[in-house]
Amino acid sequence: MKIFFNDRGALLFALCFPFVFVVVLFSLVMGDMIGGDEERAMTVHVATAEAGENSLSRLIINAITAGETELDIREADPEKAQAALQEVKIGGYLFFPADFSAKVYSGDETAITVFYNPEASSTWTALTSVARIITANIVSYRITYQTFYRLAAGRTLPGQLQPGNGIPPEAGSPAGSPGEGLDLPPAAQFIPGSSGKSSVQPEVSIIYEKVGEVEPINAVDIFLPGYLTMFVFFALALTGEAIVGEKENYTLERLVAGGATRLSIIGGKYLGSLGRGLIQVAVFWIAGTLIFNVNMGKHPATVIAVSALMALAASGVGVFLATLAGSRKGAASMGVFVSLGAAAFGGSWWPLFIMPRWLQNAAKITPHAWANSAFNKLMLFGAAPGDVVPEMIALAAFGFLFMTLGVLRFRIE
Repeated sequence: MKIFFNDRGALLFALCFPFVFVVVLFSLVMGDMIGGDEERAMTVHVATAEAGENSLSRLIINAITAGETELDIREADPEKAQAALQEVKIGGYLFFPADFSAKVYSGDETAITVFYNPEASSTWTALTSVARIITANIVSYRITYQTFYRLAAGRTLPGQLQPGNGIPPEAGSPAGSPGEGLDLPPAAQFIPGSSGKSSVQPEVSIIYEKVGEVEPINAVDIFLPGYLTMFVFFALALTGEAIVGEKENYTLERLVAGGATRLSIIGGKYLGSLGRGLIQVAVFWIAGTLIFNVNMGKHPATVIAVSALMALAASGVGVFLATLAGSRKGAASMGVFVSLGAAAFGGSWWPLFIMPRWLQNAAKITPHAWANSAFNKLMLFGAAPGDVVPEMIALAAFGFLFMTLGVLRFRIE
């Protein structure tokens, strides 16, 4: 521990580099997560070739530009939007054709065109999402009005959907077979603002009642525990390099000559690594809470206990790797390969729960997977301490197993 605190490079790598990595990754690649509450909205341009303020595309554009969304939706002139796209001033835009309203009202096929720059992948995603939402709503409205028409026509209620009330005579149901053989009139009669007239009055109302607040998951709550797992294992796996280095400079031989036992040497290295790991854990969670506003869930004490067991397992891995390496460079290479490979496989680089089920099960051969699973349960899904007992037992078993293997395999030639 004394050597560790006197080594500025080791301190910077173990305590400072992880946070620099997280800040750079999120600020420059994934967006600023500590820059305040203001969010930079993506701009989406929409244009229409239809004339008239009552056209369907005009109603849609007015609605989406006036509504509150996470996107900055702006109307653009079709010619100017095309020119701006050609000059790469915008990433793309949505375009409604001149016959859009007529096609929709008549039930014919039509399209909303997405013009985009192939390099503007995020803009393409946003434009496609908006276009799909618009088309889904149009289809939903059409189905809703057609459904009300079928139901009312089948029941032949007085004054509703009767021939001569905006419904052609052939739209009535044959006697004895309500709703069968029905030829629906044009959808324009059942779309608000169209020329058709109908006295259909829905008898079913929908009431929306909001119960409580839904808080979105903070990205840092997902990634910071994963990076904590990765860097703790990464730093402590290099413990093997230090042990092999002491073999090469004959420090361990002098310890043995002085009466130190194999168990005391490995135990000392193990406890020293555990101490450094616990320091990393403490610094990570303190900085994560104060700087990154990490939500540790309803049971932060359990999160800290899982972190301590993770450091225990990492210490055992570091000691065990020292017994496999033949040289200091070999130990360093092995430590980097094992720690980074297990980090990717065990869910430190991406959430474990988005991986296929078979891969989640296969990842349980690594202590990373057990640690990340416990963190996700506690911090994202509101789990209780009892729900992560298997993960805690697994981490303790990893630490004990690798410590035992390290003691049994340790030799001084």
